Amino acid sequence: MSHALQAVISPAISQEIADNKEKMVDALYPIMGGMISKYVTQAIKEMTEKINEKIEQGLSFERYKRKVKAKLTGVSETELLLEESSDATIKSIFIIQKETGLLIAESHLKNSEIDDPHMVASMASAIKDFVNDWIEKGKETAEVQLLSYGNATLYIESAGSVYLIAFLDSEPDHEQRTLINEFFAQLIKQESDFFQSFEGDLNAPQIKQIEEMIHDFLHTQTPHDTQEKTSHKNPAKLIFITLGLLLLAGSAYMAKEKYDLYRLEKEIFENTGESIDLKTDDGKLYVEGHLPSYNHYRSIASYIKTHTDKPIVNHLALSPEAFYTTLEKNEKKIAHLIAVSQNKDALQQMQTEMKELQNTLKILQNSLVDTKEQLSSLSENAQKNTQKLASLHKLASVQQKAFENLQKVFHDNDGFQKSDASLDLHNARLFKAGKTVPQQEILKKLDTNLKTYITTLINDENIRPYIKAFIIEGYTDSSGNEAKNRVLSQKRAEAIRDHLLTLPFAKTYKLSSMLKAKGMASKSPIMHNGVEDKEASRRIKIRFLLDKDKILNSLIEKL
Repeated sequence: MSHALQAVISPAISQEIADNKEKMVDALYPIMGGMISKYVTQAIKEMTEKINEKIEQGLSFERYKRKVKAKLTGVSETELLLEESSDATIKSIFIIQKETGLLIAESHLKNSEIDDPHMVASMASAIKDFVNDWIEKGKETAEVQLLSYGNATLYIESAGSVYLIAFLDSEPDHEQRTLINEFFAQLIKQESDFFQSFEGDLNAPQIKQIEEMIHDFLHTQTPHDTQEKTSHKNPAKLIFITLGLLLLAGSAYMAKEKYDLYRLEKEIFENTGESIDLKTDDGKLYVEGHLPSYNHYRSIASYIKTHTDKPIVNHLALSPEAFYTTLEKNEKKIAHLIAVSQNKDALQQMQTEMKELQNTLKILQNSLVDTKEQLSSLSENAQKNTQKLASLHKLASVQQKAFENLQKVFHDNDGFQKSDASLDLHNARLFKAGKTVPQQEILKKLDTNLKTYITTLINDENIRPYIKAFIIEGYTDSSGNEAKNRVLSQKRAEAIRDHLLTLPFAKTYKLSSMLKAKGMASKSPIMHNGVEDKEASRRIKIRFLLDKDKILNSLIEKL
């Protein structure tokens, strides 16, 4: 739900803020003023409490330690005391997958647990994207890293396929950021494969290991006395409330403008009986609609001018029926005027009717021009939409096209997996037990299949730009230790990848950065009648990976 709402609300609010900056400042000034006042008051209060606490330690060991440090470093004891009082406490840490927004792992200090961590993870993702789009739109800058309100702070660090969110009771200093970044880098290095392949399985054993690492980091970096304090303040809630107010203010502003337009449309209908449409764009008010007669044309335009200070673009026109009816009536008037022009007594009446006729013809002319422009615009839009739909269809069906291409080539190969369009070479008997070097005579026979699999996708110009990688997966049989099997399977995958890179076609298509090796250990063994075929289990599998972010961005650009 958060992703669906984010896709609609964030662009609308961002556009509204860009178009009406001064009004948004006026609307948000009382809120921001209150926030700043509360932040300053709370910060001074907390700093005073912490300094008093340090002073009350009296003749403690910490006091003499601080005195010695001041002598050695040349920094005053007061500055050291202020520095100690400003240390931030890390309350919670989340690890969230970028592509899906799924919460992978979490850990909290005692008494700092969050009631619904998955909802918080989704909201944090939405807020992060909203702030980036709002504040940094159109600028080539890094993503937002700090979101603060009062004594609550979110510190966001992004890397690879995940990002880390740390909840603190104040903004972290440079040293604390460095410690968080070093821990995050270590976590990425150790669990990068798991993060990339995570699909929402919360029972995976890696999650428990990751949460233990986060737990150890939290309790290593947090002073003991801070851990034992009972805190009923949830930093995430404060930040969500603040940004929620901003969202609410933007939504209220847009809702008010739409209501004013609706009310004006209703008043015009009540006064004239004519139904029109009012829209705003680029600070202008567009008046659209078709009138059954030209009687209310001037009165409607005059009424709108008295109720708005925006420039008016009048697109009112007569309906086709009214246009031809009015034209027929005026043809009769023209014939009548010619007939009575012989009568000098009727000359004055003729002049009056001629003026009315000129006004009517002017309105008809405007209506005819508007109708031609509308027809031309509709024709152009229809042609553009047809082309756009064709392009969107190609983008949306990239994966389906890839599946169909591979199905045509490998339909008679029993190793082709229709579920994910992978090629499982389980009948090749490629590796001997415990060995990482493939049997060369068998490997040469497999070169054709591997080359055909890759070139089938690379040679399709509609698929090639969106291929992120070709994954070479190595497998072992179920014998032996699982940890050793993982190392063994990784080496087998790397051996096949390195072999493919020596072939001429790999250099022609520049595959060095696209071929990835991944060890799968004894996962998915080959079974026959309930008994494992261990020679078949020692195998290689190849599959392709599409760049979904690139496809999504291309769709957005087309739209």
